[in-house]
Amino acid sequence: MVVLSHPEPLFGDVLIRPAQPGDEDIVLDLLAEAAAWLRGRGIAQWPPRFSTSSVRGQIAAGEALLVEDVQCPVATLAIAEDDRQLWGADTEPAFYISRLAVARRASGANLGSCIIDWVAGKAAERDWQYVRLATASNNQALQRYYERAGFQHVADPPHARWPTSLYQRKVSSAQ
Repeated sequence: MVVLSHPEPLFGDVLIRPAQPGDEDIVLDLLAEAAAWLRGRGIAQWPPRFSTSSVRGQIAAGEALLVEDVQCPVATLAIAEDDRQLWGADTEPAFYISRLAVARRASGANLGSCIIDWVAGKAAERDWQYVRLATASNNQALQRYYERAGFQHVADPPHARWPTSLYQRKVSSAQ
C-alpha cells in the first residue's frame, strides 16, 4: 500500500504529492543538488547522481514523493513500508524514509522537519509505532539533526554497504 495516492497540503501553499513517471529528472536534480552540497562540506554520503532506474523503480512502487511550493519542486523523499536489507525482517510495521533532500533555496524553513512530521502522522493513521531511517554514520551533523527531530539511534549494522547508522522515531497516536 502506498503512503500517498494524490497531492495533499503540507502547510500553506506547500503540497506533497506522489512523483509520477516523467518526474525522474526533477527527483534526480533535487538529489544531485543535495549531494553536491554535502560534498562541498566534505561529506561523501551520496553519489553525484543516483541512477534513473532506481528513481524510476521508486516511482513505480509509489514510494517517491515530491514537495512543491506553488508548483516549484523544493524537496523529495522516498517512503517504503520495509527495509529488510538494513533492518531485517522481524520488525514492527513502520515507514522507512530515504533520500530526503531539500533544495538549498528552501533550506532554513523547517521543511525537512515538516516532512518528517507528516510521515509520522501517516504512520499514526495506521497505528504504526515507528518512522525509521538510515544515515551515514560519519555525518554527525545529520545525526544531530535527526536526534533533534525526535529520532533515537538504534544500531550501526556491520553488514551495510556503507558506514550506516539506523534511527527510529516513536510515533504518537496524537500526531
